[in-house]
Amino acid sequence: MNVKLVLFAFLFGGLILLNDKTNVNALPALQARQDPGSTLGAFKIVGKSGVNAMHAVLVSPRKVVFVDKLENNALKRPDGLSALSSEYDLDTNTAKPLGIYTNTFCSSGSWLGNGTLVEAGGDKGDANYRSGIQTLRLYDPSVGDWVELEGIVPSNRWYPAMVTLPNGNVMILGGSTAATGVNRAEIDNPTYTIFPPPNGGPLTDTAFPFLSSLLPYNLYPMVHVIPNYEGKTQLFIFANQNGIAYDLDTGTTITTYPKIPGGIRSYPLTGTSIIIPLDPTDYYKPTVMICGGNKVYELTSPAEASCGRLELTTPNAAWEMDEFGGQGRVMPDATFLVDGSILFVNGAATGFAGYRKGGGANALWVNENPVFTPFLYDPFAKTYKTLAASTIPRMYHSVSTLIPDGSVLIAGSNPQGSVSLNVKYSTEYRVEIFYPPYLYSSTPRPNIISLQTSPINENRIPVSYGQEVTMVIQVKSDGGNQPVLKACIIHHGFITHSQNFSQRYVYLEITNFWADSSAADQYILTIKLPPNPTIISPGPSYIYVFNGDAPPVSGVQVLLQQAA
Repeated sequence: MNVKLVLFAFLFGGLILLNDKTNVNALPALQARQDPGSTLGAFKIVGKSGVNAMHAVLVSPRKVVFVDKLENNALKRPDGLSALSSEYDLDTNTAKPLGIYTNTFCSSGSWLGNGTLVEAGGDKGDANYRSGIQTLRLYDPSVGDWVELEGIVPSNRWYPAMVTLPNGNVMILGGSTAATGVNRAEIDNPTYTIFPPPNGGPLTDTAFPFLSSLLPYNLYPMVHVIPNYEGKTQLFIFANQNGIAYDLDTGTTITTYPKIPGGIRSYPLTGTSIIIPLDPTDYYKPTVMICGGNKVYELTSPAEASCGRLELTTPNAAWEMDEFGGQGRVMPDATFLVDGSILFVNGAATGFAGYRKGGGANALWVNENPVFTPFLYDPFAKTYKTLAASTIPRMYHSVSTLIPDGSVLIAGSNPQGSVSLNVKYSTEYRVEIFYPPYLYSSTPRPNIISLQTSPINENRIPVSYGQEVTMVIQVKSDGGNQPVLKACIIHHGFITHSQNFSQRYVYLEITNFWADSSAADQYILTIKLPPNPTIISPGPSYIYVFNGDAPPVSGVQVLLQQAA
């Protein structure tokens, strides 16, 4: 594969355990390490999330935060009430409750450029939990808990999208003003809000009528920053079957793209989207890929078995369609792996996103026939490979995210309005790790020792756009041959409802590389970072160096910002 009004300045992530600690997430015992093409990877159940994983976000190298909605989770806060959010420790596979006191049902999130996590919106409260529908929440990675700013959002937001903008602020886009199965005009919210507000003062809404033209299927719209060399804030915004390029600086639509063939791609006929890995040798030319969904809002309707790719900056571009590996999925998740391949996982083969209707033996499950097998997609060869199957149904309210050791955390699934156990599709708390085939490679994995002379993953290492950074790595000798290295930077995003807000993968140029005579199997390399924040958002990301098909022992947590 070719390769602010700032309320808090949270700069530090969690501590990774030293390599001589017991690795409780060790690879499942398969055959000896081998060519990754000859294995299909493996799933391993490693712990419990404490709350249902409706949202997930990697907040430090070995910690993931989950956010659920208002329901009676078994994990309790210190006050005895059910937790709505948890912090999951990847080294101990245990969850601890976090302090959310407003209903987060179907909210969204993204990172500010200063490294603060923002989460916004939700639903009505009850006697014990306050309304969250106009709440904005901030997560402090150094403290490890939430701060809630109630009533700060100027309008109700349920099922909004969010994206980190090139200036480090976040956009909250669309949604509805009340919970609904399918959106409708009287509760539609075709506006956006910028946080922090660009000119200070209170938050305000700006009209965005394009979303209203896409009713009823315009909830959780897909939104991606379009890379460019001019530093313009241009966004690809898509819902239903239609997308535009929108210049946020001028408030104008600059491109109206053709309608994607096939089914609907937005809630409740939910598909997923991802920007194909960006490469400096191709001038970061962006291609969006949108997959899955359904054609009909009907619980027995087969899920959409197609994906479309569209070059966003090519004049008169047309959708390039495929059969999504031959398997329809509604509510799929798309997650980058370290080598630039894409893991499609989770979802159902029939129906749509939502809760079961009724209970007991006569319950109607509106999403059915879970798809247990992930697909590995090569975005350059444009091929799919079916991988090892999970045993756990992952449908409505499921998530997937890359972990810095190259594995993938998968959690969630709760197709009912409240915690229900011992039913056909129970509220799911089990956390799985999927170990992709490349983790079984016989090729030695790099061990990154330092970046800019700083040991990795003790704190976020500050780096700047266009900077050349120096990295020290160790790679065991492989038959006397030097390692064949590639580098990338990944923003892991915020995952919910088959959307991964601001997820981005960018190949990096290795500008120099030499053996370090001070230690055996040690190398020094310099790596050039992307030129500007339209390529990849400012804020927390991870730099990876991989050797052939083998990912590093861990990526390096950085805080990417504009140079002072």
